[in-house]
Amino acid sequence: MKKRRPSVAKTTATRQRIILAALAQFNGHGFAASKIADIALAAEVGKGTIYSYFATKTALLEGVIDYLIQETYHPIQHHEITAEISVKDFILQEMLLALATLESAGRADIARLILKESSQFHEIRELYYHKIYLPNLLEVEKLLRLAIERGELQKHIDAKQHALLVMAPIWMGILHNGILAPEQPVDLQALFQAQIHALFA
Repeated sequence: MKKRRPSVAKTTATRQRIILAALAQFNGHGFAASKIADIALAAEVGKGTIYSYFATKTALLEGVIDYLIQETYHPIQHHEITAEISVKDFILQEMLLALATLESAGRADIARLILKESSQFHEIRELYYHKIYLPNLLEVEKLLRLAIERGELQKHIDAKQHALLVMAPIWMGILHNGILAPEQPVDLQALFQAQIHALFA
């Protein structure tokens, strides 16, 4: 008799359990110190089960990042803006929603993990750069080019440079709250709003 394969629902549930256990381990202990055996224990599966879903620890981190993108926020998309809303208001609307769960969903901790350990693990820097950092930056840059076309920003504005300025308060807040001065946290949404108002003044 053929061995019955696990159902799709069970497979999906097991995969998510592994990802959530890995997210907690990575954020609690860092990438280097997190062990597959501990993740397996937390997920209540065998080590072999984890490797049947994710070939390496880096692939598991990629699974965590994909989960965070798909399940915890909606990345900003330039093609979703309509003529009825200004670029400034659209950026505020989309980014403030994303910032509301940045810390609670664990995305800020993953960003700090990358900052701390990317010099040791080049592959996780590349992973984060191509999955999170660059896509967001490019979407903001496209929105700023639209703002210039609409006359919402002056024509001499460098959209590429300004995209970095739009994202700067997020990274400053992540550093401040988690590494530099966690005992005096700043309000990320307020920090971001202040920067956007200044850039579109």
